[in-house]
Amino acid sequence: MKIYLCGSCGSTERTRMVKVAELLRSLGYDVYCPFELQIPNAWDMTQEDWAEKVFKADVQAILHSDIFLFISVGRISTAGSNWEQGYAYAHEIPTYVFQITDAQTSLMTYCGCDNFVNTSEENLEKDLRAVFEKECRPYHTECKTILT
Repeated sequence: MKIYLCGSCGSTERTRMVKVAELLRSLGYDVYCPFELQIPNAWDMTQEDWAEKVFKADVQAILHSDIFLFISVGRISTAGSNWEQGYAYAHEIPTYVFQITDAQTSLMTYCGCDNFVNTSEENLEKDLRAVFEKECRPYHTECKTILT
């Protein structure tokens, strides 16, 4: 099974995403992480050409994934992550959101997924294992606060 792993890619977030990718790979999943993508000769391209290649690669990876997994930091997440989730959901790819904070959640994030898990940084691995060790069983927890 192929998982598209989505989330913010700042330095702290990237460390988290690497750990999540390693965990999922250890469970036998093929994981696509956008931040691992390397575009050949990127330094020789215009920013626009590079951006188009990244965008097209990510879109193809979403379309060829069996599961879309978004590690969310709440309502204020990146525009790219939000777009990716909506695109996956619109293409009927099973969409899992693991929100790792008590922050507010966008109604679009909450309603635009098949599975929503409120968790914390400390419990993320345990909760990921609970869902993904069991062949991605459905899981939907209540959301603490939903806003537009």
